[in-house]
Amino acid sequence: MNAPPLNPGWLHTVLRARGLPLLPMETLREAVAQLRPEQSQALGRACLALQSGTDSVAQMSDLADFVRCSRPEHRAALRAAGLSDDVGQVLAALQLLGSQAFFAALRALPDEAAVAQLWPHLQPPAPPRKAAVDDEAAAPSLDAGWPDDDWPPPEPHDDVPWPAQEPPPPPAPAATNGAPASGTPAAQPGARVLPRGHHVYGAKAALRVELDHWRTDDPVRRHTLRLEVAGALAERRYDWEHKIAVQLTARELPAFAAVMLNLLPQLQAQGHGALNDKWFELRRQSGGVLVRVGQARRGFAVPVGAGDLYELTLLALDALKANAPQADTAQVMAALQSLAG
Repeated sequence: MNAPPLNPGWLHTVLRARGLPLLPMETLREAVAQLRPEQSQALGRACLALQSGTDSVAQMSDLADFVRCSRPEHRAALRAAGLSDDVGQVLAALQLLGSQAFFAALRALPDEAAVAQLWPHLQPPAPPRKAAVDDEAAAPSLDAGWPDDDWPPPEPHDDVPWPAQEPPPPPAPAATNGAPASGTPAAQPGARVLPRGHHVYGAKAALRVELDHWRTDDPVRRHTLRLEVAGALAERRYDWEHKIAVQLTARELPAFAAVMLNLLPQLQAQGHGALNDKWFELRRQSGGVLVRVGQARRGFAVPVGAGDLYELTLLALDALKANAPQADTAQVMAALQSLAG
């Protein structure tokens, strides 16, 4: 799919419509102008997908990384450490180092070790030759007709709807013939592998289900799912900043899969969260499953239809198989059948 040129005003509108963190228009214009062509094309495709509600986890993460790398405070920290703050160069460095390592180094600036880690990727450009000064022309401003957005960008929040701040899981193995494993897109060199998940958008709320990990010393039996819901603010715009998130326990994960497979009619769970006030409920209904997630008296319901139900079922089965690598799909299904009684 050919993406149109990345327009700062269009990007700002899409981010605002989906309730994602924003930057002032002038900041966006400057950052977009510094992107490399392939980065601009990738972000343009991500905007198209986000606008149509077909975005992937990787596309959400790409947009989140662009916004974070474009923040004035982050760029100022790079300049103060004698590093390049060119957004295109910064994004390329992030791709090579990985999100966790890059932002850890960024937070540690101006520590010498952090500067040494970033220097090979963010060396500032050489100053222009004196003879070339008179030949420089002022670059035309982009999209001058778009209104400025002068509110300050929000600080990074633990509840943003993308997993960029979480440690990435290990990459899936490639097939022996050199092609990517089934269902896994070919990874670019240095690309990060992000938690796989799926969004379900409703009229009153949105649901995200993604692969997650328990905090355990067991290196194998640690895979689970994370449920997140956010209320609707307007049409196709959701309040992810105040989302409610719940991680499934070892007992709840197979029951979740059983409801998805129509082996159980419902699942109710309570006592989640630091205050034990989070809960969720799955209930089979005509044509799919109704998912409700809440905290205390606040909650949201999202109906999951056939197409989305398929994606959530695959996520649950993948987590279960990862916890029992010696079992094949048939054995996992046989174990789930036992829950039906």
